[in-house]
Amino acid sequence: MTGAELKAWRARNRYRQVDLQRELELGSRSTLSAWEASKEPLPRTIVLALMALEKLPEARQIHGVRAG
Repeated sequence: MTGAELKAWRARNRYRQVDLQRELELGSRSTLSAWEASKEPLPRTIVLALMALEKLPEARQIHGVRAG
């Protein structure tokens, strides 16, 4: 998954940057911004976490986003 694909994933799943940053327990939103701007593949652990959030809505911890 590239940065552009991450941005599309976030929009499709109705996450704001700050919500996804909190959900993934990233230290800062700038990490997420850098990933979205990058053409390099994301770390595999992040891709797997995104898959889990998308396929297992009960795993979500952040409220206020669509649950599936």
